[in-house]
Amino acid sequence: MRLNVSDIPDGGLQTELDLPVEINDIAGSDIAHVRMNVFRFGKKVLIEGSLKISLSLECSRCLKEYSFTLDLAFRDEYDPVEEFENEDKQELTGRELEKNSYSNDEIDISGLIKEQVMLNIPMKPLCRSDCQGICPRCGKHLNEGLCECKAEEIDPRLAPLKKLKESMKDQDV
Repeated sequence: MRLNVSDIPDGGLQTELDLPVEINDIAGSDIAHVRMNVFRFGKKVLIEGSLKISLSLECSRCLKEYSFTLDLAFRDEYDPVEEFENEDKQELTGRELEKNSYSNDEIDISGLIKEQVMLNIPMKPLCRSDCQGICPRCGKHLNEGLCECKAEEIDPRLAPLKKLKESMKDQDV
């Protein structure tokens, strides 16, 4: 959805809409319910609002799909691209890096909403905080019960350290 900046009335624009958000190519789109207030100050635009979306994510430990709900507020400022084109080459400040820009008198609202969702989903999604994951040997889902694998098997790369520990015990060091 594109918002035409010149169509924003002087008193601002208040809108509520449902937008599809696609976070990966495989899962398809989820619907975000968005409430926004849009204000125009000359050529600058301020968008503040909230969004609520229920996403289908895959747990990074057990690989099971689960539902994750996001309910968040956002606030973004937009400046026209023309303001940046005429400036000399100079280093941008932190404040300038945080600003967004628009061109052709349009702001892509779908891009804004997708950005907010992507910034707020966890990097390593977990179906629950105490998820046990899957057994690296047999692949059993450990949230459903323990597997039959030996827990005391030592990684062959660490076997020399075990021998060192045993020799230190014998010497009472």
